[in-house]
Amino acid sequence: MNNSFLNIIQWKKIIYFVFILFLFKFCFLYGYGFKTTLSFFDLGLLSIASALLLASGYITSFITRNQHKKTKVNLKKIKKLSFLLTFIGVFVGILLSFKIERPLNGILFIICPIVVHFYIKSNIKKTFISNIVTAFLKPFALLTLLWFDCPLYLTQEQWTLFFNLQLITIAYIIISFFSNIVFEIIIDLINVNEDNQNKQSTLPILLGRKRARNIALLLSIIGCFFIFSIAITFSDTKFIFTTLMLLGVLPDLYFIYHLMKASEVKNYQQLIKISYFNFFLALLSIPLIAYHFKHVIY
Repeated sequence: MNNSFLNIIQWKKIIYFVFILFLFKFCFLYGYGFKTTLSFFDLGLLSIASALLLASGYITSFITRNQHKKTKVNLKKIKKLSFLLTFIGVFVGILLSFKIERPLNGILFIICPIVVHFYIKSNIKKTFISNIVTAFLKPFALLTLLWFDCPLYLTQEQWTLFFNLQLITIAYIIISFFSNIVFEIIIDLINVNEDNQNKQSTLPILLGRKRARNIALLLSIIGCFFIFSIAITFSDTKFIFTTLMLLGVLPDLYFIYHLMKASEVKNYQQLIKISYFNFFLALLSIPLIAYHFKHVIY
């Protein structure tokens, strides 16, 4: 039951979500000589609220997809648990909003569960739109952090620094979004036969495998070009330029090369492994770039 429950709430994704919050807080909002709205304790509260609401959303999704199927999990029991997690998550979120003296932020914790609930209820089948929503989940962690964690009492020089840090964060959000969409399309290419049997409406089913692959290829090229453009803007800073080229552009080119040759399930499974490695390299680039900003540029 415990293993089933952990799988239902997608615990790995939740941990990754929380990890991203703390990583970007430490790398791009801490140690630059200015204070921000959230302390690390406040960020802990934000993480708890977000994790509980995410878990509740995943439980609701599981119940919706399996309400007419036989399952070993007691759906009524986990439905009650979903309501409890939502209540605690909303309470912690509102508590945080008042603690940081921004009570209107608490509305976000009320609106998000409602929107998620109605979205899940109206989108039972797996579609390309659901892939976009899933792909947006990881970047949403950074948007949440930017929304809550604002700088306090900045000088003109510090505003310039914070603006540059925001640009870097937004760049990571855009890159993550494109990469996750491509990842979801590849997953659909692997599961196309199973999804077809279950009457899903994924991109490979609607457009065919080849066209779906070509869309993934186009998005990968756009993402790679975007990273290359950022690297060019930092061409005067050799360390950042080299980091982006080695940990961003070159791995993406390697992925694109294999995606162009992919035609069978085993090829797409190999691309999944390459994607995980590229995600790791992208995460590795974050503290490296942050260190250079903290101790070299400023």
